[in-house]
Amino acid sequence: MIRVPYEFSDVPDSMIPMGETINHPKPRVPHGHPGIDFQYEGSKLHNVVASTDGTVNSITKGASDPGKWDVEISTGFYLLRYKEMEDYNPAFHKGYKIKEGDFVGHFGIYQEKDGIIHEQIHWELASAALLKDRFCPLTYFDPQSLKSINALWAKVPSPSDKNMITMKSRFPYICSGDYYGKVE
Repeated sequence: MIRVPYEFSDVPDSMIPMGETINHPKPRVPHGHPGIDFQYEGSKLHNVVASTDGTVNSITKGASDPGKWDVEISTGFYLLRYKEMEDYNPAFHKGYKIKEGDFVGHFGIYQEKDGIIHEQIHWELASAALLKDRFCPLTYFDPQSLKSINALWAKVPSPSDKNMITMKSRFPYICSGDYYGKVE
């Protein structure tokens, strides 16, 4: 069982589902968006928290987005990737043991071309096996997390994000496209 990567008292404003191909077109991104983007409007720092116990596998800057931080946590069977963060827990180093709910970092702050500021984290659940890829995390969430993410998805589209109307009509599920029903 895993939890969502945000605090239950601070639920994001919106999200972009797995499998979306508007911003992650095929064939450049073979299966579409390989994770879930959790988003907040504005630029207040929001905490990213660990989805489960594990070990810090890697910490990289700029790998997925220039100037942003990515942290990968290994559980032995699974990899949890927290990407595009503003910063990360300063105690982290490769091999650091983390517990579910521990502070991982802060959501990354972005300013769009039209001046709108938002925060987001790209989050992935993947298999640690080399021959397997990412898969839909919904069946792995604990009951509170599943309730939270379903409630968040129910409120998409956000009135302030005009692209989300098209997004949700084309990708109606949290795990859409190639990730629809894809479990390990």
